[in-house]
Amino acid sequence: MRRFLPRLGFAFIALLVLMLAGVVMARALFTRYLRSEAFRRSLGEGAANALHADSADFSPLEFDGALVYGQNFRALRNDGRAFSSIDADQLRASLDWHGVLHHTVQIDELAIQRMTVEPPAAGAAAPAPFANEANEAHAAYSAYGTNGWTVDLRKAVISEANWYWSREPAGGITGAAVKLTPDGPNAWIIEAQGGTMQQAGWPALDIETASMRWQAPMLYINSSSLRNGSGRMTVTGSVETGRSVDLLAQFDGVDVQPLLTPDWRERLTGRLTGQANVRAALGTGGDANRTVTVSGSAGLVDGRLTALPILDQIGIFTRTERFRRLELTRASADFTHTADRLEVRNLVVESAGLIRIEGAYTVEHGEIAGTFQVGLTPSTLQWIPGSQEQIFTDSRAGYRWTSMKLSGPAAHPDDDLTPRLVAAAGNGVIQGVEGVGGEVKKAAEGALDLLLH
Repeated sequence: MRRFLPRLGFAFIALLVLMLAGVVMARALFTRYLRSEAFRRSLGEGAANALHADSADFSPLEFDGALVYGQNFRALRNDGRAFSSIDADQLRASLDWHGVLHHTVQIDELAIQRMTVEPPAAGAAAPAPFANEANEAHAAYSAYGTNGWTVDLRKAVISEANWYWSREPAGGITGAAVKLTPDGPNAWIIEAQGGTMQQAGWPALDIETASMRWQAPMLYINSSSLRNGSGRMTVTGSVETGRSVDLLAQFDGVDVQPLLTPDWRERLTGRLTGQANVRAALGTGGDANRTVTVSGSAGLVDGRLTALPILDQIGIFTRTERFRRLELTRASADFTHTADRLEVRNLVVESAGLIRIEGAYTVEHGEIAGTFQVGLTPSTLQWIPGSQEQIFTDSRAGYRWTSMKLSGPAAHPDDDLTPRLVAAAGNGVIQGVEGVGGEVKKAAEGALDLLLH
């Protein structure tokens, strides 16, 4: 018995040594497997499953305990939904290795320096996977496609995210810092700061904060705070990748000039308040940019009209310089804007104590057509002989009113008011209107000379 006990002790110690050696060997084999091409391909398969992509590739990985580093990642999708490619650079992942036993790559946190998501391109051929590995990668995904690998990503942080939802019309978010957390199967909560949001037909907007939810192929913008110069804007709505955009923008103090046609940028300045609905059908066809529609209502703060031909003519007739550089105390309208047509309704433009204009107009293919009511104060009209008796015959709200039509090229429209003013002034001079002094007569004759020459 005494001899048996020492042998039992030696056997137990030998068993412990063997077990320890087995653990060391298993760890070495496991570490070797993690560094192998097979594991990298399996990791790519898991990413492809998670993204519903046709393929996903990681560049060679480096390990430091639970930390994994990679230079690049690319995922490709050819079904015309959600995205066509995702490219990420400078990846760092914190892994929980317990999931490997269940064919799950559990990533507690994924940090990416830069990521770019390209929109679907109908009919376009997908780019090849990582250089010199296209055929090998395709064979790898075929071999590992049934192994059931999945990716369990708990959080992702992207220093610079660029996400494009369409090419034509161009639209996307660039340069944003983004944090993503899962929100159920195939859904993500996205928090963004910084960067720029751009959509054709709308000025570029700097992102202060944005809260979104992504569930392919839909991006829901729950809240956002954006900036355009000194102006502020909030945007909510949804984007269906590759198909449509439906956004509601509320704005306060946004510069009006980026929204104007080039010829009007020289004439109108001010800051907009109001709201607009932006709708666009996304696609890749040559006419896709014609589907953007912006509609809503807006008012202009600190507005100013300069060098508007009809106002210049009224300024000449009335000898009032204020018409040439008209400071607006009120300007508001409802509008609908597409690539080829601008429709303005319920227009009210007023410089208190001087002029008020009401009406509606359209600009289509560069041609304007509008019908307006023009109101001038009686004190202003005293400089135009016969104007109150022949033209501005209606009186209300402190103004004398007449109708006016605009037509022709939007850059240099024709109006039917100027000829009537000239005719009235001419009649007043010819008939020797009582009370018209030399200065009034000189102004009327000057107007006639302007018309004739």
